[in-house]
Amino acid sequence: MTDQATTSSKPMPLHERLYRTEAIVLSRMDFGEADRILTIYTPRHGKFRVIAKGSRRPLSKMGPHLEYFARTRLDLARGRELDVVTAAETVDGHVGLGADLDAFGHASHCCELLDRLTQDRQEHEAAFDLLASSLRLLSDGVDPFHVARHYELALLTLLGYRPELYRCVSCEADLAAEANAFSSRLGGMLCPRCRGADAGSRPLTINAQKYLRSLDRRGLAFVARLPIADDLRAEVEATLAAYLRHVTERDLASLRVLREMNQPYDAGSSV
Repeated sequence: MTDQATTSSKPMPLHERLYRTEAIVLSRMDFGEADRILTIYTPRHGKFRVIAKGSRRPLSKMGPHLEYFARTRLDLARGRELDVVTAAETVDGHVGLGADLDAFGHASHCCELLDRLTQDRQEHEAAFDLLASSLRLLSDGVDPFHVARHYELALLTLLGYRPELYRCVSCEADLAAEANAFSSRLGGMLCPRCRGADAGSRPLTINAQKYLRSLDRRGLAFVARLPIADDLRAEVEATLAAYLRHVTERDLASLRVLREMNQPYDAGSSV
């Protein structure tokens, strides 16, 4: 018994304590006088929290490499509660996001959604690659609406929540080109005959259905060239937002905050 206890208390060998990984910073919070706790997403280890000690100091070498949404290469030491960042090097800082509020808000939405839909230490390299490519496109100035809708649908598919867009989820009949409905609760489209299966379903215009199917079948490069009217953008975004709210079981804050910030200021309103 004594020998077993002594063996289990031996410190971990140095080569097992230290490791390197690429990571994307999903979120961060200040901790103590000079530290930050980061939530990161990695290709091999999924999502987890780390601590970057001293990274808020003005002369910190790590701080500039740990900005929001940065794709960075980290050296980490395994800790008792949180792994510790010992070095950081920027791979892609996505600097274009800092100059575009709309792109920044949609980048926040992409990171928030991945955070909400995944468990800690759940490896998913394809989800990492999807986030990395989406942040790069947002930073490069591609229309945030198209990038975000592609990201939402692709991430839902990767994680097993893909909505049914081609057949009625109730009677399983192929959908006709008409104003069908979308049921967040049932996970997809309802034909007019079956709409009563979910009183909370929302009608979806033919153009909105075409956009979602084009996004699913033909991808981002195709839909990014399509002219999309404001009312159609609002319809598609609201439909996916309702489904995401159902899947995550909570409201997603990033796009709501962005919409509130973009509302015109009424100088005559009371504070």
